[in-house]
Amino acid sequence: MKKVLLSFILLVGNLLASEVNLQTPSNTLQSYYDAISEGDISALKQIMTPQSYDTDIQVYALSLAFQNKEFHKNLKLYKTSPEAKRIVENGVKKKLQNRGKRTIIIKSELNLGSDRVAVRFTENSKKKQLYFRKIQQVWILDYLAGRNLKR
Repeated sequence: MKKVLLSFILLVGNLLASEVNLQTPSNTLQSYYDAISEGDISALKQIMTPQSYDTDIQVYALSLAFQNKEFHKNLKLYKTSPEAKRIVENGVKKKLQNRGKRTIIIKSELNLGSDRVAVRFTENSKKKQLYFRKIQQVWILDYLAGRNLKR
């Protein structure tokens, strides 16, 4: 009986999780916004480079840290303590789930090289641009992909 219940819980969890599509930069952008809207932290980890993911989590956590001193302490320990990281991620997850859904309209993709693309879009009528990098045949969000690197 326990195995059946556990299987059911895992199935429901997978159905509720964001569908991640990383085949094109535009698909990745849509998956990113779906994951943000649902507060799907595990999907965000798939969609973004680790550095971009940590940046996003810390930015979303900042407003929570201003409201709660204990949360602020955990945010300071985010990079060094697995327990603090879990607490911060759970706080951000709740914040994202309570936030309104954003409407995005993809305008264009601008090639920046063989493995880098900028996607121009609007979010609730505001012009925006995010950068993506192709790694192992999939496109992931990478805030640093828009930088010119001198070699």
